[in-house]
Amino acid sequence: MYYEEHGTGTPLIMIHPPAMGRKVFHYQRPLGQRFRLILPDLGGHGDTETEKTFFTALDYAAEIAALQDHLGIQKAVICGYSSGGNVVQEFGLNYPDRTMALVLCGGFPEVHSYLLKYEHIAGMYMAKHYPKLLAKGLATAHTPDQHVRRMMYKHILKANKITWFHCYHESLHFSCLDRLKKLKVPFYLIYGARDFNNKHVRLYKRRVPDAEIIIIKKVAHQVPTRKYRQFNKKLTEIITGLKNGTPTSLN
Repeated sequence: MYYEEHGTGTPLIMIHPPAMGRKVFHYQRPLGQRFRLILPDLGGHGDTETEKTFFTALDYAAEIAALQDHLGIQKAVICGYSSGGNVVQEFGLNYPDRTMALVLCGGFPEVHSYLLKYEHIAGMYMAKHYPKLLAKGLATAHTPDQHVRRMMYKHILKANKITWFHCYHESLHFSCLDRLKKLKVPFYLIYGARDFNNKHVRLYKRRVPDAEIIIIKKVAHQVPTRKYRQFNKKLTEIITGLKNGTPTSLN
């Protein structure tokens, strides 16, 4: 597995959504000044090459556990963006002893709305038939910076196209809703105020009443890139609170 590592201190591992790879966390690199930031490319993505093309969220969770073993990390804060949150939830449910906290940004426990279902189906179609157009659309949606757009576009196209398709398919059928009550680790949910995915908050609160909800104003889904200063600040507050062993005000 290819990964970037920045800084020292509390380990923070960030999990990307399908195809985007570690470059989607370009604006989170400054967090390496405060923490041990680890940005992996999951199997079939970016600079991680593998003969395998089909992965479940549980498979990817096992990859993260193996990466922790490789790096000598007993526990880490695991943060997932969009459907990268599926991997994070599987990790927390299957490796609670390796988890300091879970953070989902724009995450969901299952595809629970028509809009999200359509987004996945459209993604599968585009990944199969028009990957370059989809890559351009994803990069453009995430940042106005032309240099970063080009970097993201090139990195997205490194993804194995079969893996890309199957990641959307796997996410479409993923569900951990009935298992959420088994979570035993601190759980944080970050959403853009304009993100239709924030409707999943009520699903989480019914099953994980202690979950912390954080809403970032004036942004839709692309919080890590479009509102990276606020996102990085919230991550810093979360991890600092964990280190100090005291609740942190997140509003």
